Amino acid sequence: EIKMEIEISKDTSKKVNRASKTLGMNEKELIDRAILVYLDSLRSYLELKDELKAWDLLSDEALLDFEKSQ
Repeated sequence: EIKMEIEISKDTSKKVNRASKTLGMNEKELIDRAILVYLDSLRSYLELKDELKAWDLLSDEALLDFEKSQ
């Protein structure tokens, strides 16, 4: 386990505290899970962005090929 210190706003701290009590887990566990969920979401977003870019390039190529054939 790696120890990391962070500073968060008072408002965020209150929300973390409230959520940890509601979910029945300690704040450290909640923050760790939140970071993992965020990173997974970010990875999925980047994969989708790459896929959309690839489709856009293919679409451009197909349009150019179609225009050449006319």
